[in-house]
Amino acid sequence: MRLEGKPRQLADRQQEIFEIVVEEFIKSARPVGSEFLSENYDLEVSPATIRNDLAYLEELGFLAKPHTSGGRIPTARGWHFFTHEIREPDRFSTEEIARLNALTNKLLNISQEIMLCVSKIFPEVSDEFFKKFLINKLFDDHGRRK
Repeated sequence: MRLEGKPRQLADRQQEIFEIVVEEFIKSARPVGSEFLSENYDLEVSPATIRNDLAYLEELGFLAKPHTSGGRIPTARGWHFFTHEIREPDRFSTEEIARLNALTNKLLNISQEIMLCVSKIFPEVSDEFFKKFLINKLFDDHGRRK
């Protein structure tokens, strides 16, 4: 599914904040918070406005908040929007692609370690079930408790 332009509800400032969050996440592999944004970028709005914009981007499904008190990370929908609408894939630098590959490899290694632990505690859980469960947690519900 291709998103045509930016979503109707996404203001220029919100798109700018979204782009910064994604780019900072690519650089650091860490969630990005409103305090970091207000201290490191001249967005000309209050930290409360930045928090509201981050919450709105989360509501749209572009960002997720993995921990209650932490910053945000891009979701699958956010990555799709970023790579297809904001930055064409061929505009990524070799360094950025290497960082994304490293992040993906790190995630895969961690998930394999988790699977080993889970298989010891719950031997009846299949690898396939765990993979589907992990993908769902990472990209569908972003780890939210229901």
